[in-house]
Amino acid sequence: MDDVVGDLQRRLANIVRRGVIHSVKQGGIPKCRVELGEIVTAWLPLCQSFTGANRSDYNPAAVGDPVTVLSEGGDLNNGRVFPGWNTEAMPVPDGTTSEHITKYSDGTEIRYNRAAHTLTITLADGGSYKITGNVEIIGNLNVEGNIASDGEISDWQGKMSWIRVVYNGHTHFETGSITGEPLSPM
Repeated sequence: MDDVVGDLQRRLANIVRRGVIHSVKQGGIPKCRVELGEIVTAWLPLCQSFTGANRSDYNPAAVGDPVTVLSEGGDLNNGRVFPGWNTEAMPVPDGTTSEHITKYSDGTEIRYNRAAHTLTITLADGGSYKITGNVEIIGNLNVEGNIASDGEISDWQGKMSWIRVVYNGHTHFETGSITGEPLSPM
């Protein structure tokens, strides 16, 4: 009888356990081993925030990430690992109640403020970004630094290549005579 009670107590205690990721296997179904105090689990499926036809995201887990293991029937071999609880070592990023914040380990941060309707992307030192596709900006664009293009640039007056042709070939009428073309072409 004591064996049955002991097994039931162990199973009850193992239904919900908190720990940290010990090791990770990426792939079709990400798996990890979890440190639960003195215990390290077998390889268990690592659940993402939402998996289905329309996934919300994929965020690879890392060693040391805090997780919760839910085990059917209290058997850790039947566990599923759920990320997402905060600790003193990994607190929630500072923000307001209207901000959605994604923070990466290299310091890059993405914030969307629903109240102000602003998206702020802060890249880590040396970071860069790439947008593939067409970009349309409705509003003002302020740039500190250079703008470069390996294609045509145009505005409401025309294409830059045509503006160069007009500028480089233009002359002025001064005191009864026509000046030459500009000394320094555009």
